[in-house]
Amino acid sequence: MKKFLACALALTLTSAMFASCGSSDDSSSKAEAKTTTTTTTAATTTAAPESTADSTAASGTESEGEAAKDISEMPATLKNYEEASVYFKKDMDVASIVEPFAEKDYENDESHVNLSVEEVAGIPMLKVETLDQDDQGNYKIPKIKFHMEKFFEGHEADLEKIFTIKADVVTKAVGEFTGDDGTKSLVPGNFMGAFVTQPTTGEGENSWNDLYDFGEAEWTSEWGSYELTMRPGIKDGATFVNSTEPQYVSLMRWGIPNQADFYIADLRFEDEDGNVIACANFGK
Repeated sequence: MKKFLACALALTLTSAMFASCGSSDDSSSKAEAKTTTTTTTAATTTAAPESTADSTAASGTESEGEAAKDISEMPATLKNYEEASVYFKKDMDVASIVEPFAEKDYENDESHVNLSVEEVAGIPMLKVETLDQDDQGNYKIPKIKFHMEKFFEGHEADLEKIFTIKADVVTKAVGEFTGDDGTKSLVPGNFMGAFVTQPTTGEGENSWNDLYDFGEAEWTSEWGSYELTMRPGIKDGATFVNSTEPQYVSLMRWGIPNQADFYIADLRFEDEDGNVIACANFGK
C-alpha cells in the first residue's frame, strides 16, 4: 500500500506539471501530440499497440520480496554500451555538448542542474544533479538538451539518416524517500518524463517533437537502469536535418519528492535498418 500510494502521488505530480514542462521552449508549447505512451510504474502498466517509442526497464530488483541488487551489477544491465554513438569521458567539455534549460532563466518549473561526468560502478556517465525545490519541498524538473550539431560536426549529412535514438539511463537515490506511514527507504522511486527531438526548422527556431513520455520505477534497490528508445523516423518533422545550426535531443524527468540523481551512460543513433551511426569524436 505504501508503494502504491507513493506511485499515485508521483503520478498526480506528473499530471499537474505536464503542461508547464513543455512550455519552457517557445516551440514546445506548439507541439502537436502525436505521442504514444508506454508507462510502467509499480502500480500500473499501459502500452499502446503502435508506438513511437519503447522502454526496457532493468531495475535493481524485480519485486519487493527480492533482495536489493548491488550497484556493481548495474553495468550488465546497460543495453547499448557495447556499441553506442556517444560515450561520456571525465575530461570532456560537458558544457559544449549539453545545456540545461533552466540556465536560460525560463519562468517555469525547471530546476537548475549540475552537469558533470562521474563514474558509476566503473562506467563514466553524464550526471544530472537536480538543485531546486518547489514550495512543497519536491524537487523540480531537471531538463537538458544535447547539441546534435556538435555530435555530428564535420559529418552533418549523417543527421538526416537518424531513424531511432536510444539512451541508457541510471537513477540513483541520494536522499531517502519517506512513505505516508513515515517509513524511510533509500530508493530513487519513480522515473517519469519525456524524450524529444528538436530539429532546426531553418527559420531560426526548433520544432518540438514529444516522441516518448516514459514512466518507470524502482522501490527496492537504491538504483535502477532503463533503456529509453524513440523513433523520430516515423514522424514527419521529427527528424534532424543536414545543418550546422543548433538542433537537439532533449530529456526531462518530472519532479519527485525525494532527491535522486540520474545518469546517462550513452546515446545510440541508428539508421532505418538499425545500423549504428558513429560520432567519431565521441566514441570509446
